[in-house]
Amino acid sequence: MFEKKSNRNIVKNLGLTVSLSALVLLSSCGGGGGGGGGGSTYGAYTSSTITANRFIDALNDVDGAPVYDESEIILYTDETERSTIAGQEDWFVIYDAEEANYKAVSLQYIRSIVYYDYYANDYSAAGEFRDIVNDDIAAGYFDGDLFGDDYEVVDLAGDGFFYGRESGYAYEDEMETTDVNLMAGEAEKKKFYQQAANVSYAYSVSLETAMSLVTLGDKVENMLGNGKSELTPEDQAVLMDDLESLTGVTLEEVMQAAVDNIEKEKVLGKISAKVGTTPQKLEGQLLPELFGVSL
Repeated sequence: MFEKKSNRNIVKNLGLTVSLSALVLLSSCGGGGGGGGGGSTYGAYTSSTITANRFIDALNDVDGAPVYDESEIILYTDETERSTIAGQEDWFVIYDAEEANYKAVSLQYIRSIVYYDYYANDYSAAGEFRDIVNDDIAAGYFDGDLFGDDYEVVDLAGDGFFYGRESGYAYEDEMETTDVNLMAGEAEKKKFYQQAANVSYAYSVSLETAMSLVTLGDKVENMLGNGKSELTPEDQAVLMDDLESLTGVTLEEVMQAAVDNIEKEKVLGKISAKVGTTPQKLEGQLLPELFGVSL
């Protein structure tokens, strides 16, 4: 392990700090937003900020549904039991008028769907979802994708809960309490898991790693509180220890990898195994976007 003083100089030279854009991602991941933006050329896009409401509006446009027979949201993400379970994403339940059944849908899945158009837009995202559902049905998967990881048909049982045909998960919030402190605590915990699930989806890392990244983002945000514009040397030293623990490699190994292709392959392999992603995803997205490092 390097001495903290030399670590700080290397951190400054390599830019091995959590970037401002990464901090925003980690501290606020999961929020909705306005309509989809995008370029003016035909290409691959996702609707990364689409909300459940926007999705269902776009789905009705895709289906050409009459007003009296439109799909609609039955339960929002904060009303589904599955959304409160660690490791799961935000789920909402819709009545699918086109298929005349109820479906539970992962909001993260909708946001990750890739489609081709001249610009990012909700209509194309919803249209791609409808095509995926039709393809699954044609392949014999009538109750959703296998295991219900992205969406699944659900049935309303006598106890008032919707149950997934593939996963068996319940889709209704059974938490009834007037304890304000308890409710606030549950809300914070749910927010944390939501952020972690989004980071896990965005960077193809394990949920455990995503939780560590969200925690790291919160730590940086706190360090930069009270009007501070940059991290102190002491803060940087603390973060360096956190990063080494998170990645499973030392700063010395990273420095060597920057000038030695053999060491580079070793380092990428070690980090990718530690965080639960591929070396390609690690080198092409996670390292440059979150840590400002290019190997």
